[in-house]
Amino acid sequence: MSFFKRKDKKLAKECPYNTLQEGYRQTEIGLKKACASGDEKAIRKAMDNHRRFEYALLYKSTPEYKAKVRKKYSTKRTRH
Repeated sequence: MSFFKRKDKKLAKECPYNTLQEGYRQTEIGLKKACASGDEKAIRKAMDNHRRFEYALLYKSTPEYKAKVRKKYSTKRTRH
């Protein structure tokens, strides 16, 4: 899927679901604070961080991600 950027996929791969949810909540709080301040540069930065967590969460629920995880854990390595 070309919809998700490499950084989004990497974040989804490296972080457990609960960590991503907590990061999403924290960035949402930061986004609200930035909006309250009215600083456009801060809003853009906060929105970028928020989007990254949101897209990582969404990517974790795609068939592509699930297939990669299933493939990773289903291959049996045997010694000869």
